[in-house]
Amino acid sequence: MKKIITAAIALTMIAALFAGCSDGLAEKNSAASTDATTATEAATEAKTAADYGDTYEGLRDYMQDKGYIKIEDKESNVTEMQADLIGAEKGCRYTMNTIKVELYAFNLKKDNKTRNKIIASVKNNGKFTLYSKDVTAYLSDSGKYLMIYTDSAIGTNDTTSDAYKLQQEAINDFKSFKK
Repeated sequence: MKKIITAAIALTMIAALFAGCSDGLAEKNSAASTDATTATEAATEAKTAADYGDTYEGLRDYMQDKGYIKIEDKESNVTEMQADLIGAEKGCRYTMNTIKVELYAFNLKKDNKTRNKIIASVKNNGKFTLYSKDVTAYLSDSGKYLMIYTDSAIGTNDTTSDAYKLQQEAINDFKSFKK
């Protein structure tokens, strides 16, 4: 009887061993490979600024698709800003690790003294003053959008790091959005 019970236990263990030998890693790698292929295909079909609407949402989507901002689940890294402080209609901050990107949209059709002052300051000085603090900012070529881009990984006088290069790419793409 002991031999039968031992044989049954051994068969059960062997069956469990073979059942547990599915290659989960290969399945994950296959899924990752599919995701990488999809990402590569999307990159080859890269959109240009012309593919987006001339709205805050269009700018946000463009910057996100270019990889300069990310929007996490439940927008936990997105903060709605008090855009009216600079005369803008809408503005949000997107935080990703050491990078903070603020995007703002102005309504250029309405008269707004605060907006005009901010735009003039950024055009002339590359910055504006808010609460006695100078803020470096960038205007789109159309003058309709403003971006504040900060990255604590970029040191003073740093012009060679990858973080600096990414910032410059983001600024160039931002400026040329809807010329």
